[in-house]
Amino acid sequence: MTNSNAPAKDTLSQASSLAIEGARSELVDLALDIHAHPELNYQEKHAAQVLSGTLEKHGFQVERGVGGVKTAFTASLPGQTGDGPTVAVLAEYDALPEIGHGCGHNLIAMAAIGAGLGLKANLGSLPGRVMVIGTPAEEGGGGKIRMLDAGVFQGVDATLSSHPSSNRTVIPTDIPMDESWSLAMVGYRYIFHGKAAHAAAVPHEGINALNGVIHLFTGIDALRQHLREDTRIHGVITDGGRAPNVVPEYAAANFMLRCRDRDYLSDVIVGRVRQAAEGAAAMTGCRLEVEEFYPFYENVRPNAVIAELLQNNAGFAGLKLDEPLPGRQGSAASTDFGNVSQAMPAYELRYAVSEQPVPSHSREMAETATTQHALDAALTVAKTMTLTACDLLLDPALLPAARKEFEERGRA
Repeated sequence: MTNSNAPAKDTLSQASSLAIEGARSELVDLALDIHAHPELNYQEKHAAQVLSGTLEKHGFQVERGVGGVKTAFTASLPGQTGDGPTVAVLAEYDALPEIGHGCGHNLIAMAAIGAGLGLKANLGSLPGRVMVIGTPAEEGGGGKIRMLDAGVFQGVDATLSSHPSSNRTVIPTDIPMDESWSLAMVGYRYIFHGKAAHAAAVPHEGINALNGVIHLFTGIDALRQHLREDTRIHGVITDGGRAPNVVPEYAAANFMLRCRDRDYLSDVIVGRVRQAAEGAAAMTGCRLEVEEFYPFYENVRPNAVIAELLQNNAGFAGLKLDEPLPGRQGSAASTDFGNVSQAMPAYELRYAVSEQPVPSHSREMAETATTQHALDAALTVAKTMTLTACDLLLDPALLPAARKEFEERGRA
């Protein structure tokens, strides 16, 4: 049942578009400012301040340092009645080491702030509450995980986000119930403790920690045939000794373990790699130490109800859509947005930022993230997310439908 008193979509679209276009210069400056000041995860002091400060200037109720995370924030506005659901738009703003915003998080932040301003323009027609949540440390730090655990998302009924995605904008709506849209991921540091000795004079008195790491690599390679095809295991040796004439007494490697199924990752892959590490330690006589290197990123749970809303609203906002390619949709990377999507109905809209393919996590993407094409696309995405949030708040049937699908996918 729809809300008969809800304003027409044209009215909502016009109001949000005027607000976002009216702030175009401010939003573009915001994206370029964050891009010019790249900050690594949990160090995003400048980005968090300028983003939260912009929303505060526009009348949002801002709370900084939420969930015990210094560079996280929430910005809220109550709707017409204050009663009703809460829909949040998520901002990301951390950069990558050495290459800066090679994942385009400055655009994600810009689109979230733009959507917040678009929602504010329609606030007099909306029930419930709208939020923009600043989520730091997506690049390996698991900021959203800490915020979920701290209760920052408590009371939020649905979340929207966005992400630059090369040269195609796709919003699939025909999504198999068992499909996952990213790889669940966790990282471990495997440390081998040996015993130093002169490598030529008395090598038999040493215990070679580097050999332990090498055997771990070969053990993992032997495992690959016997793990599911969507498994990804990749690592680097961070410590392997200091001099070739000394038996290394300390060696370590950092590994990332991934799979589309979080349960298979946690119940099978993690244990099998641990066994390989223990075997490598036993073969070499080393003592093994295992530390968590990356927090557990859940795989993204899609939501076709929200996808259909975004697809419909793309037309009103002027967002050009491409047809999905055959096969599985979504990303083969990992994101802590997956943890949000496993907690509530959620959708991350991936959109084109260039005419030609551009790789993510590259200097080329960092350059693309400041182009007029990319900035225009992010503003159009902001309009699309605004209208979708309005739909979820105004139509009392939509959030229950999204929640029902969310729960069914959790059982699939």
